[in-house]
Amino acid sequence: MRSPAATVLRPVPRTPRTTRRRFGRGALAAALAVALAGCSGSAPAADPMDRPVLFPVTFINVVPIQSLTYTPEMIADITGLFEREGLRVEFQYVQGSASAIQNVLGGTGLVTRIGDAEAMAAIGGRGDTVTAVAQPSQRSTLRVVSLADDPVRTPADLRGRVVGLASLGGASEALVDTLGAAGGLAESDLRKQIVALGPGVLDNVRNGRVDAYVDTMDNAILLRQQEPDAVVLDPFESTASGTQMYIASQRALADPARRDAIVRYLRAIQAAMRTVIDDSSLDRTLEQLGTHYDIPILGQPELAKATLRDYIASWQANGELLRTVPERWERIYDESVGVGLVPGGLDPAKWFTNDLLTAGPS
Repeated sequence: MRSPAATVLRPVPRTPRTTRRRFGRGALAAALAVALAGCSGSAPAADPMDRPVLFPVTFINVVPIQSLTYTPEMIADITGLFEREGLRVEFQYVQGSASAIQNVLGGTGLVTRIGDAEAMAAIGGRGDTVTAVAQPSQRSTLRVVSLADDPVRTPADLRGRVVGLASLGGASEALVDTLGAAGGLAESDLRKQIVALGPGVLDNVRNGRVDAYVDTMDNAILLRQQEPDAVVLDPFESTASGTQMYIASQRALADPARRDAIVRYLRAIQAAMRTVIDDSSLDRTLEQLGTHYDIPILGQPELAKATLRDYIASWQANGELLRTVPERWERIYDESVGVGLVPGGLDPAKWFTNDLLTAGPS
């Protein structure tokens, strides 16, 4: 991890991005076309020195960016919303929330998005100096998958089961622990087993290696279409936990320039969400995503739309985009205490803020 001194964010000249999307140069050309649309035909070409200076922001993503879970990020990038806010955003993939938090603490990334339980454990359990600044997914986007001949339809059905997880110590394990507690299970009433997510993962259930496993909503929806005997449990019916939080370091929030960049980032994300919500057919959204990113599920447009509508529902579950509802945050804390992620008797209201959502343009 680089030292904070080596990664202080400073404005830099705008440069083309050519490595992380399929048609990076085409996207740049499109952005320039938009910029030129408002100019008269007789206006002289802009001098390179007059191009806007964009503030660099690195977003730390814990799964590859080419997933519908990151639709707001991709749309904000594709449509120029980040640039309109004066930002040059780069996406950097790291494996796991623990690495993401360390990158934010160290200054490599300005903002990341992790599960609420992981945020609770980081702030209330380890004392990491980070703050939750927004809640993009306001209901769980993870699912528990099993088979109809021995299904897990409720948290109580987890008793005596072996549950497959992609890794230990992350959002999936926290979700299983929280569901177990909701079903009245003790820690010893179920076991966890690491399994590799991907094609054929359901075979781990068929061959008896595990009884169920935790997967993303995207994969669960696809699986339900392909495997009629798959049973999918939505945790939202049983728990407040499983949401997603944008996290920034307290050090960044104390720096006026970086705090302003986070405000601008969230404003662009909120505008991207509204753009997708307003596209009732989702045809335009899928076309934009497919033109610029390789996302496997887009090969099945109706399935992609169903998945995206579930994500849209998760964005709006609290009634206001990105806002954290204090009462639900308190409930998430109580659930985290119940499974031993954090000690009781703390004040979780200090661990989040909605202030950056109401900051005006700067």
